[in-house]
Amino acid sequence: MTATRTAAPTTVVDQDMNGGAMGATGRSVYGLCVHGLDEVEELPPAEAHPDRPAVRVRQTTVVPPPPVPIDLDGGVRVLVDGRTLAVDRRRGTATFHGPPLAPDVLAHPYLAPVATVFNRWAGRETFHSGAFVHAGRAWAVVGPRTAGKSSLLAALAARDVPVVADDILVVDRTEVYAGPRCIDLREPVPGPALSTRAVRAGERLRVALPPIADRTPLGGWLFLGWGPTTTTPVPPVELLARLAGCRSWHRLPTDPAALLGLAALPAWDLTRPRDWAAFGPTLRLVERTLTAARAVAASR
Repeated sequence: MTATRTAAPTTVVDQDMNGGAMGATGRSVYGLCVHGLDEVEELPPAEAHPDRPAVRVRQTTVVPPPPVPIDLDGGVRVLVDGRTLAVDRRRGTATFHGPPLAPDVLAHPYLAPVATVFNRWAGRETFHSGAFVHAGRAWAVVGPRTAGKSSLLAALAARDVPVVADDILVVDRTEVYAGPRCIDLREPVPGPALSTRAVRAGERLRVALPPIADRTPLGGWLFLGWGPTTTTPVPPVELLARLAGCRSWHRLPTDPAALLGLAALPAWDLTRPRDWAAFGPTLRLVERTLTAARAVAASR
């Protein structure tokens, strides 16, 4: 897509969503310290971490710059809704050009491209994945948009299983970072009652998540699919190919040793029927599979 307009000579001032000065503390999410989103309730206040990259999220209605592929310095990308996102590594800024965005959509999905770019610049890997905690380790839940990741994670959350992230997983060597404290659903999840509120212009139901540790050791991978309720181990060689293919921003460099380390973790294909009645058996199968994997790891 090629733009013929040039950016208007207007300075974008660092402000919060009400036009006031940005706070100094920022918000903690995806391993970043994010400034400019203090009104986004799904993002907890940040604490001081010397290894946490800082990014200032800004909004403006000035004419956007033309698209530029994102590289190691920055870039400009036209989003699916017509807005433009400009990211600048040196300045540590992410600027949305277009109509103002409400806090609920900034939490998700608009923060996702910002988080993936800045984390890739920091040498981390990012994947289209959620994750939950079992026995002190995070287990990634990977699949396309219609694979039911959010529904599975919400069903786990309803059973008091800690959820690390809903849609984007940031991996730093052997640890993953917490995402926004919410899960967005297309339809309610049956079973234990979950409190939800309508977000994203009524298109999603948002489940609020409790606080969680900023980072959690990664235990392994679950790749979702539809079919009979079963788990099938994924060999390391195939896992490496899958991870290489589903990481974000392929144009940015990747540490091969880091990917090899992630591919050494246990992984399974998890299939289940497209039937709400299968949720119970699916969750029990996941519990058995991960418990057995933990026992095997402990015996080595």
